[in-house]
Amino acid sequence: MNTAFKVGLFVIFISVVAGYLIITFSGKEFGVSTREYYLYFNAVEGLSPGADVQVKGVKAGKVEKITFEDNRVKVIIRVNSKIPIYRDAKAYVRTLGLMGDKYIYIDPGHPSAGELADKGVIKHTEVYASTEEAFESAKDVAYKIGKLVDNLNKALEEGNLTDMIRNIRILAENANKLVVENREGIKKSIDNIVAITESLRRDLPVLIQKIDRVAQNLENITGENREDIRELIKNLKETSVALREKTPQVLDEIADAARVIKGTVGENREDVKIAIEKIREASIKMDNILAKIDEGKGTLGKLVNDDSLYENANTGIKEFSKPFSVINKTKLDIILYGEAHTGNEATKAGLAGKLSPGENSYIYVGLLTNSNGTITKREEIRTDGTTTQILKRDYGLLFDVQYAHKILELWNKSLWIRGGLKDSTGDVGIDIKFSDNLLLKADLYNFDRKYGYNQPDNPELDIGFTYRFSRNPLFLSFGGSDLLNSGVIGIYVGAGFMFRDDDIKYLLGSVPKP
Repeated sequence: MNTAFKVGLFVIFISVVAGYLIITFSGKEFGVSTREYYLYFNAVEGLSPGADVQVKGVKAGKVEKITFEDNRVKVIIRVNSKIPIYRDAKAYVRTLGLMGDKYIYIDPGHPSAGELADKGVIKHTEVYASTEEAFESAKDVAYKIGKLVDNLNKALEEGNLTDMIRNIRILAENANKLVVENREGIKKSIDNIVAITESLRRDLPVLIQKIDRVAQNLENITGENREDIRELIKNLKETSVALREKTPQVLDEIADAARVIKGTVGENREDVKIAIEKIREASIKMDNILAKIDEGKGTLGKLVNDDSLYENANTGIKEFSKPFSVINKTKLDIILYGEAHTGNEATKAGLAGKLSPGENSYIYVGLLTNSNGTITKREEIRTDGTTTQILKRDYGLLFDVQYAHKILELWNKSLWIRGGLKDSTGDVGIDIKFSDNLLLKADLYNFDRKYGYNQPDNPELDIGFTYRFSRNPLFLSFGGSDLLNSGVIGIYVGAGFMFRDDDIKYLLGSVPKP
């Protein structure tokens, strides 16, 4: 193992660790989808871009930007899209501790109000008093208390307070005399109040329970049948209007029809009698046929009464539905991509399909082209003592056929192993899935390249990241290429489109039908 390879491997390892630490601890969570919301305040002293945004006390985003709009302060925030914010949400500017920094606190509201869309405005905003305002309020309260004490001292000096206390004492003596003179009446009133209270304490809970039960029943009836009641009232209104408008006309038409029927029946009385007799005979024959079917006679009777026919049909339907159940659970991704490698100067383009029959495995099948091709034959031609070598390359289609299985899942991150063919050569690889959008891939393949003419001795090792955007099918990939061969070591970049099965169904459904 030469020095260049060791240095390259060390740099890649440090880059991967640094990238992971940056993604994990930067607070921006690369690959995590966010939503943008707008807040408006009259003033936001101390709040600055980059301040925390908390939802019910949990850190959920950052302050993106602070600007002026229509003589108000406009605050733009970004919140993790997995945390729902509803239309009746409330936002407050709060302070961390007595001398702490300012941050945005959000009460997300109630789900019944409906979720607030991206770039929506949180209408209810409020700024809690700052530390300076609190000190100013305390100073004002202290001033008022001091003024109250001065007024009390002044009242004592002028004798007003003494007169007020004397008047209160006289009032208390008069009230005491009034109570003594009417003691019996007051006692009877108290006894009556006690009796009423006891009666209420005994009977009121039962009455409240009955009222609650009636209210609950009414609420259940109206809640379960609200739409039906609404529809019934609408139909009654329409029926009332129709009856008011159409009743006279309908009655006239019924009278006309009655006269026509009466005349027709009178003219064709014998024909009507014959028709009724034939209907009676047909009814008797139908009863006889149904009786035979019920007894199991004839082919139709056996089909109706033989339970084995139902069981065989039911079993056949269940067996027939199994393949469709598997197909319904299977997910299919169609991938179009292109890559450029700097070290071995290879460019690749291909079409692939990723079939996922479950959550723990998938099958990858693809066709691609490689600008370097593959050497299929080498010829040596000797002319006048000079040897000329002719290399023939095959630029045909290459195949990717791989099977992957998840072997470990920890902290919402999963480790997968793969095996199969890559560029029509043997391949082993691993995937580390950080999220639905970010994936680290490593592939070791092309093991027999050392037998080719003027080719490196070691197989090709590619390690890189793939990031898929959330709102469109575009994805980007980049990483190190041919890391085991110092002469051709380099990087690769790529891009493409990944259409999920739902996207494919939408595209196929929008194709005009012939």
